[in-house]
Amino acid sequence: MKKLELISLSSLNAGDLYLFHQSDPTCPQESSLWGFYDKTEDDTICLEHCTTDLSTFQSWYRLPSEYLYCRLATRNELRDYMYNMGFSDAESK
Repeated sequence: MKKLELISLSSLNAGDLYLFHQSDPTCPQESSLWGFYDKTEDDTICLEHCTTDLSTFQSWYRLPSEYLYCRLATRNELRDYMYNMGFSDAESK
């Protein structure tokens, strides 16, 4: 499977935030899917929660095979993700 060749599953750590992209190996913030890695199951990456716009978040998401690249989020990206997820959660109540 092509995804497994480009995303090194052995380098993913549960609980870390990653940015995933379909075509750009630099995984720019604006066009990436952001997600917390949980596990790999049946050659599919499973995310605890994720977003593509930092305003709408999904829980327990299976990453589609179209996402070929990933990188670890920076500390600033992690801060932005957590802030926006908390804000989104508070707004929905």
